[in-house]
Amino acid sequence: MTALDGAERLRQPARLPYPDIPLKSVEPWTLTYTWVTSCTWIIDHLLRNAGIHTCPPPRSTAIFYAAFHGGAAPSVGALDDFKGLWGYWQKKAAPFESVADATFTTLEANYFPATATINRSLYGQWLEGWINNSTGDPAKDQTIRYRLTYNTGSGYRYITMDANFYTGKLVAYHGTNYDPTQNQQVSWTVTLGPPGTFHFGWWLKWSSTGVPTIAPVITRPDKTVFVGNDGILAATPSPAGELGVINLVMTNVRAEAFQVSWHATKPTTPAERTLTGTWTKGATLGEPGFPMATFPRVSGDAWSVITDIARATLSTVEFDRDGFVRWRDYTRWAQVPTQPHLTVSASRELAGLSVTEEIDACRNDVTVKWQNWEGYGYELLGIEDIPEMPITIQAQGLIRRTIPINDDRFDPLLPRLSGDFNGLGNLVIRQNALTTSAVVRGAAEFQVMRDGGTVSLTVYNRTGTTIVYHGCNMVAVRPATNTGSPVTALATERDTSSQSAYGVQSYEHDGTPWIQYGGTASSVAKALLAASAFPSPQLQSVEVLPDPRIDLGDVVRVVDTTGAQLDTLAWVVGIRTEGSRASVRQTLTLRGAASNGAPADSGLTPDPPTRPGAPPPN
Repeated sequence: MTALDGAERLRQPARLPYPDIPLKSVEPWTLTYTWVTSCTWIIDHLLRNAGIHTCPPPRSTAIFYAAFHGGAAPSVGALDDFKGLWGYWQKKAAPFESVADATFTTLEANYFPATATINRSLYGQWLEGWINNSTGDPAKDQTIRYRLTYNTGSGYRYITMDANFYTGKLVAYHGTNYDPTQNQQVSWTVTLGPPGTFHFGWWLKWSSTGVPTIAPVITRPDKTVFVGNDGILAATPSPAGELGVINLVMTNVRAEAFQVSWHATKPTTPAERTLTGTWTKGATLGEPGFPMATFPRVSGDAWSVITDIARATLSTVEFDRDGFVRWRDYTRWAQVPTQPHLTVSASRELAGLSVTEEIDACRNDVTVKWQNWEGYGYELLGIEDIPEMPITIQAQGLIRRTIPINDDRFDPLLPRLSGDFNGLGNLVIRQNALTTSAVVRGAAEFQVMRDGGTVSLTVYNRTGTTIVYHGCNMVAVRPATNTGSPVTALATERDTSSQSAYGVQSYEHDGTPWIQYGGTASSVAKALLAASAFPSPQLQSVEVLPDPRIDLGDVVRVVDTTGAQLDTLAWVVGIRTEGSRASVRQTLTLRGAASNGAPADSGLTPDPPTRPGAPPPN
């Protein structure tokens, strides 16, 4: 029998999005405030794809999902643009794992849905999210806004839903004005109760004539539920159209796990409304760190990518004894511990103990390589699928078209329904095969997905009559050839005291492509220097009484009262457990909790580099 560890769950291919948003909207030197993504976001995404969750996962019908675990980018859908200080991420007051911190500020982002849904569908949409209002300014509004933009060909229609967790007022709007207060509205008032973690949901259902019905549902921290009556906004029915943009605005709250999905019926149970009881938290990632301007191209399996990120960022990732994934970054080593997680005892007297403090472990001139995207532009290009003959899509049927895409292209954007192919980003659906026939709106829902070198365009006919696909051209930009590859930059830190004691001991750490910000690179270099300028002693092969509670990275107090007279704190950096018949042996490799400091060299006079009196070489 072979026992497999938890990492086998992550042997599936690593797949990451590759959006072009960083090159359009983010300057690398502003990464402190504008996080498209981060190492934490990527790890969370890879774990979620393997069924290991840190918060409620995307529903099977989700057209937008953003966990907000260290980046504004969504896992379902695509980021168009964003503004505000998207650089504050907290674990405090998080509903599940970590939050986008909009306390004392406003965060806004525009997203493309993964599927362009129509406003004539038999299905409804469920717009939801989790917030915590126990922090922030207690005397100001605490609001979440969802705004949906529908393209009707002749203009735009907006559905706006505002939830105020300070006043308890909920308002829905529908109309032609981007400013929702100029449109028809309906409102509700809810008694919120004490501050804490809330789940909110909006049910949106369109009629066959373009009249939206909207109802809010609020789940309070004590699990009681407010269900608002249906609000019908029938003053100006919407022409047929398709969803183009999801706008999200957050003010004075902390937010996590937002998504939009479609459903045949309105959610009515806790499991349907909030996914309660349908998922299990299987990982914890710590506070988000390592902001990134763009997603690297990856290959291999998810576990290999995660371990490569750990190597680059001086982090650790492990499956603990309970099967949970624990990710911890270099800050775990920043403070000298004063209390142990556990006390372990030697299994027998330690007559001898191998303690090493090697010069090879000393590093006092540390350089960290990082990837600088400053000044890196892009070229506006496209990919197209124009069939020789228009293709009929049967009633309630679909077609799926595959389009090759070069590896240097960013992910294509969801096209818009159009009457021609002028420019880029057009999808043409008509009543029949004639190029002069009318463009059909409110009939076709369409989705774009990428898998390596292939893009799939799926068009669904949601009506009872046939429609005809004439072709599509999509925006798929690539990095500008005249700006070359991203520059590899260096961050260097030195310890002159260590250099005086040991001489210059240099070390170069490669953080590319995961470290993309100079401030992060400097922090990693300082962490390396703090750990190696005056190396901590290593305690090798310490056999202890077996204790299954010991995890890698724990601080243990090692006690041997008779042999080596040892009583010290140490980090666990290696565990070896062996079993034979009824006996179990556990051997630890330990790293001292603190350095011994600079060598005293008491009574010693260092030798000069050359023998005194020796003749010079010829």
